[in-house]
Amino acid sequence: MNEPATDDGEYPTSTIAKAIMDAALDGIIVADEQGIIRSFNLAAQRLFGYSEAEALGQPNGLLMPEPHRSQHPRYIGRYLETGDKHIIGVGREVEALRGDGELVPIYLVVNEFDSPVGRCFAAVLHDVSAEVEARVLRDRLERAERLGAMAEMTAAVAHEMNQPLSALAVYAQVARELADSGSAEPKLVSALENIIEQTRRAGLAVERVRRLFQGGELSFEIADVNTLVAETVELARTDASPQGVMIEFSPGADLPTLRCDPVQIQQVLRNLFSNAIEAMAEIECGNGRTIRVATWPDGDTVHVAVRDSGKGIDAQAVDEIFEPFRSSKKDSLGIGLAISRTIVLNHGGRLHGENVVDGDGATIGASFGFTLPV
Repeated sequence: MNEPATDDGEYPTSTIAKAIMDAALDGIIVADEQGIIRSFNLAAQRLFGYSEAEALGQPNGLLMPEPHRSQHPRYIGRYLETGDKHIIGVGREVEALRGDGELVPIYLVVNEFDSPVGRCFAAVLHDVSAEVEARVLRDRLERAERLGAMAEMTAAVAHEMNQPLSALAVYAQVARELADSGSAEPKLVSALENIIEQTRRAGLAVERVRRLFQGGELSFEIADVNTLVAETVELARTDASPQGVMIEFSPGADLPTLRCDPVQIQQVLRNLFSNAIEAMAEIECGNGRTIRVATWPDGDTVHVAVRDSGKGIDAQAVDEIFEPFRSSKKDSLGIGLAISRTIVLNHGGRLHGENVVDGDGATIGASFGFTLPV
């Protein structure tokens, strides 16, 4: 309710307080000792979907999911009786209940104060939906990275093991033939036959593991490349900022949508960002500490490029950077780019990397990118 100005032209404190509360970006709710809502600002109305008239006079348990809604009067009674603070003055992340029944994650801070009508509680509620979604996305990508690393490593190990297993089978076969041609002891023949059988079984087991990881179906869906890149850029900035590295994104205009596995494509992007951040953190970058990301269409494909200003790709490693277990980084398995290449190839695209040079031919960074078919 608007109140008239006083004789000296000053607005009453209640009017000023309401104006400040309604200007706040976060929800602010005031309740009395009985837990009845006495103030409900505009941000709270937007957050919960209740008008001020609908909320005032209602118990603030209205905004809580069960079992807290039913238990809230007991919570208040316990605090008034014991003074034992559980949430007063302590910020925490909780779930609130909107008017449409949807749960929304919020960061809640509650404080108490004395008013002309008695003790009251003021709650500030910050909607953290975007932060929670980012955490969920990060968790999904990290799980995908771990599974991808396991898949690529298993495939590489399987490839390495198949060769000696095959050689062992050949040698055992030759030994058996030699034994058959003479008067070798039957036990020798039997042992050689067991070598052949067990080698064959080992080879089949390795092949099954390899197919298990490489033969899985992708979860294709229609996705916007600029959206995928923008989401991953925001995640990468949390790793880049502590290193003093900036990330600039130049989204291409009028890009067609793609049919892809979004999680795996973002996994590729995270690997490229991680490599770029590490490359620039290791040295003093004379050309700045900025990663430049760009997307653009080209006929039936869409290009995505990640460029850094680090030391570039070692000339002796250019031909090996996409091979598993080949890395110039300390304590690295060297499978990140190998995994990324496999993902891009499974999408019908191509992953490539090259040094960036200036007009004098000096290396001023590296650029890694990939193409995806429309």
